[in-house]
Amino acid sequence: MNNIFFALSSVIFGLSLLSVGGPILGEMIATMAPIYTKKDSATLPNLGIPVEQVTFQSSDDLNLSGWFFPADDPASPAILYAPATARDQRSGLSLVVPFHQAGYHVLLFSYRGHGTSDGDRFGFTYGAAESRDVDAAVQYLSEERGIKKIGAIGHSAGAVSIILSASRNSQISAIVAASPFNSVEEIWETNRPVLFPKPLYDLTMWFSEFRKGFSRHQVRAQDVIGKIAPRPLLLLHGSADNRITQEQALQLYSQAKEPKRLWIIEGATHDSVRHPGLDVLSGQILSFFDKALRSQANIYPD
Repeated sequence: MNNIFFALSSVIFGLSLLSVGGPILGEMIATMAPIYTKKDSATLPNLGIPVEQVTFQSSDDLNLSGWFFPADDPASPAILYAPATARDQRSGLSLVVPFHQAGYHVLLFSYRGHGTSDGDRFGFTYGAAESRDVDAAVQYLSEERGIKKIGAIGHSAGAVSIILSASRNSQISAIVAASPFNSVEEIWETNRPVLFPKPLYDLTMWFSEFRKGFSRHQVRAQDVIGKIAPRPLLLLHGSADNRITQEQALQLYSQAKEPKRLWIIEGATHDSVRHPGLDVLSGQILSFFDKALRSQANIYPD
């Protein structure tokens, strides 16, 4: 009898441990940095244009790495790209050539823990720390490169990081945010499996915050997006995005102030907003940046 009781207790304990540990492990895997080999770190992208390997420091003294593609004219504006969750600087490569051909400096960089940047590759914070890395990238472009006009484009958590950074950083002059989420709570709830108990899901989120050293209250784009004005803002969202609902995109847009625009890309999923979405729309996006960073005219005339 004791053996049966012990066996049942062990099974129950094991299932309990799995029910708690499984989601935690899943979250770590879903947000970990992609593999970046020594060969990757030693190889510069061959796009047929000049490129430099660069390093700059975050506000908490981490070395962040990236690629800088200089424009022919040193006085040109710059555009930086902020990657999505589980992506590094390589994810912005398809945008470099059209932006460079349009006369812009381009900076691709990796967040802390990604690429060859310092930090924990399992420490992604949904934009809390990553937005400070965007701050550091903007500071590098401004202080080290002497660039006066800086535009930023990002996808998903990268879009959120740009919104958070721009809300406190006036050096970002124009923002293109593709598929940003309103808050950590909403993106977690939208992606919670139907049969997964909410209390257990909340426990997983709390553990993620505790382990990574951030608070969900630091990642609420909807609370700060209004601070971007009067700088121009372009939001993009896919009509078939199941990770971030169109209702959330409309709520985020409603909290923003003019000048602002929202483009709904018909049939685009969360991932395809980035590729091929941003690549296909690069001409229109460049027109937005041209008006925002090169022209004195009202970017969104009535």
